[in-house]
Amino acid sequence: MKITDVKGLEVEQLVSQQADKVSGGQGQQPTDKSSGETDVIHLSPQSRVMQKASEVVHQTPEVRSEKVAALQEPVQNGTYEVDSLKVANRMIAEVLQEK
Repeated sequence: MKITDVKGLEVEQLVSQQADKVSGGQGQQPTDKSSGETDVIHLSPQSRVMQKASEVVHQTPEVRSEKVAALQEPVQNGTYEVDSLKVANRMIAEVLQEK
């Protein structure tokens, strides 16, 4: 179901207005030009940290090329050895953390 009428305004207009408010230089945009009132958005320090973390995550590549390159040759040559004790310990630790 598509909702297109919210108190006389189109949903797309509401989304656009909200985006304009958030992207506005000072965080202030007039809500109604005739009344002169403005909305003010204050971001907490925690939200700013979360925004910065989100930007870093989006800029970080999903594949760490240097790790792949270091492991690629031993795997292809058949010389890569897995430490089964280390794998088993990590598996057990993960199971214990889930409980």
